[in-house]
Amino acid sequence: MHRTASFPPNEQGRDFVVGDVHGHFELLATALDKLDFNTEIDRVFSVGDLIDRGPDSENVLHWLAKPWFHAVRGNHEQMVIDGICGCGDKPRHIRTGGAWLYELNLAIQDQLLNALQALPLIIEIDLSANKTIGIVHAQAPMIGPNNDWQGAKDAITGKLGKQVQQQALAQALYARNKIEQQDRTPITGIHELYVGHSTVPTVTRLGNVVYVDTGCSFSDGALSLVEISSRAVFNIGVTQ
Repeated sequence: MHRTASFPPNEQGRDFVVGDVHGHFELLATALDKLDFNTEIDRVFSVGDLIDRGPDSENVLHWLAKPWFHAVRGNHEQMVIDGICGCGDKPRHIRTGGAWLYELNLAIQDQLLNALQALPLIIEIDLSANKTIGIVHAQAPMIGPNNDWQGAKDAITGKLGKQVQQQALAQALYARNKIEQQDRTPITGIHELYVGHSTVPTVTRLGNVVYVDTGCSFSDGALSLVEISSRAVFNIGVTQ
């Protein structure tokens, strides 16, 4: 099932978007401590790629169970899904940080499969009556007839047909052409869109698209969080 998820405005606390975590959940926990994160009223939204490469990928189940933590599916979640289902490229997945998966017992793999398959491909967060934030892992799939945010959602959920849906999934999980071309064309129908997947040295804005993967899976990288309402950026280095 390929779905979207929507969240109402957070009228009491703060909302953060976090870049690709890649198994560095202790780093994320440290960042939230430094931000005085309040689990009663604050929320975290992930752009996906919670797993692979880092030391604590199995802890993804613990984090996804938190009521204030929400994530879209990334390409590394897709590789785990494919690996467990037996339709993936196991050698390639291992080369890109997925060896941990194949060391788990089958019961844990089943739990992972269920949790990751349930992740939406798109998240929307309402800020006000006329302002909505979007989250997708790699790039908005702008392949619908209107080439706008609603078209992207319709493509992902299959309303435009199976062939268009498969194209949309590929873009949502893997595409990089917008950032490679430094395309600043705004995504119409959405106030801002947060994405990961493409590693950037600092949080980068192209039009109304915000790239937040600052490479915490690399020794010289960092984990970045953006507080949505203020646009304030918080970074914590891997070596800190």
